[in-house]
Amino acid sequence: SSDLLVERGLIAPGAVLCDIARRHIAKVRADGTLVSADARGSIHQVGAAVQGAPACNGWTFWHVEINGSLAPIDLLRQKLRAELH
Repeated sequence: SSDLLVERGLIAPGAVLCDIARRHIAKVRADGTLVSADARGSIHQVGAAVQGAPACNGWTFWHVEINGSLAPIDLLRQKLRAELH
Protein backbone atom coordinates (compact mmCIF):
# COMPACT_ATOMS: atom_id res chain seq x y z
CA SER A 1 0.00 0.00 0.00
CA SER A 2 1.03 3.63 -0.37
CA ASP A 3 2.09 3.87 3.30
CA LEU A 4 4.98 1.51 2.46
CA LEU A 5 6.15 3.92 -0.24
CA VAL A 6 6.39 6.64 2.41
CA GLU A 7 7.89 4.32 5.01
CA ARG A 8 10.61 3.19 2.58
CA GLY A 9 11.39 6.75 1.50
CA LEU A 10 10.20 6.38 -2.10
CA ILE A 11 7.69 9.19 -1.59
CA ALA A 12 8.27 11.89 1.01
CA PRO A 13 5.48 13.19 3.24
CA GLY A 14 4.40 16.50 1.75
CA ALA A 15 5.18 15.40 -1.81
CA VAL A 16 2.68 16.63 -4.36
CA LEU A 17 1.09 14.14 -6.73
CA CYS A 18 -0.90 15.03 -9.83
CA ASP A 19 -2.76 13.35 -12.65
CA ILE A 20 -1.08 13.01 -16.05
CA ALA A 21 -2.76 16.21 -17.31
CA ARG A 22 -1.82 18.10 -14.12
CA ARG A 23 -5.47 19.03 -13.54
CA HIS A 24 -5.73 17.52 -10.07
CA ILE A 25 -3.20 17.65 -7.25
CA ALA A 26 -2.97 16.05 -3.83
CA LYS A 27 -0.39 16.06 -1.09
CA VAL A 28 1.02 12.91 0.51
CA ARG A 29 0.53 12.65 4.26
CA ALA A 30 2.94 10.86 6.61
CA ASP A 31 0.63 7.82 6.81
CA GLY A 32 0.54 7.42 3.02
CA THR A 33 -2.94 8.85 2.58
CA LEU A 34 -3.61 11.87 0.37
CA VAL A 35 -5.24 15.21 0.93
CA SER A 36 -6.59 17.41 -1.86
CA ALA A 37 -8.57 20.64 -1.80
CA ASP A 38 -11.79 18.81 -0.97
CA ALA A 39 -10.96 15.17 -0.21
CA ARG A 40 -8.74 13.07 2.00
CA GLY A 41 -8.20 9.35 2.13
CA SER A 42 -6.49 6.59 0.21
CA ILE A 43 -4.89 7.15 -3.19
CA HIS A 44 -7.97 5.45 -4.69
CA GLN A 45 -10.56 7.43 -2.68
CA VAL A 46 -9.00 10.81 -3.43
CA GLY A 47 -8.47 9.92 -7.09
CA ALA A 48 -12.15 9.07 -7.41
CA ALA A 49 -13.24 12.18 -5.49
CA VAL A 50 -11.27 14.69 -7.57
CA GLN A 51 -12.69 13.17 -10.77
CA GLY A 52 -16.23 12.82 -9.43
CA ALA A 53 -15.95 9.13 -10.30
CA PRO A 54 -17.31 6.12 -8.40
CA ALA A 55 -13.89 4.46 -8.30
CA CYS A 56 -10.28 5.03 -9.32
CA ASN A 57 -7.06 3.05 -9.57
CA GLY A 58 -4.86 5.46 -7.66
CA TRP A 59 -1.68 3.61 -8.65
CA THR A 60 -2.10 4.58 -12.30
CA PHE A 61 -4.01 7.85 -11.81
CA TRP A 62 -1.54 9.62 -9.52
CA HIS A 63 1.84 10.67 -10.88
CA VAL A 64 4.99 12.04 -9.32
CA GLU A 65 7.69 14.10 -10.99
CA ILE A 66 10.94 12.17 -11.39
CA ASN A 67 13.84 13.91 -13.13
CA GLY A 68 11.49 16.42 -14.75
CA SER A 69 9.05 13.82 -16.11
CA LEU A 70 5.77 12.56 -14.71
CA ALA A 71 5.65 8.88 -13.79
CA PRO A 72 2.74 6.93 -12.31
CA ILE A 73 3.28 6.03 -8.67
CA ASP A 74 2.74 2.44 -9.78
CA LEU A 75 6.37 2.54 -10.97
CA LEU A 76 7.45 3.21 -7.39
CA ARG A 77 5.24 0.36 -6.19
CA GLN A 78 6.88 -1.98 -8.71
CA LYS A 79 10.32 -0.84 -7.56
CA LEU A 80 9.36 -1.50 -3.93
CA ARG A 81 8.04 -4.96 -4.81
CA ALA A 82 11.30 -5.78 -6.57
CA GLU A 83 13.28 -4.70 -3.49
CA LEU A 84 11.11 -6.81 -1.17
CA HIS A 85 11.56 -10.01 -3.20
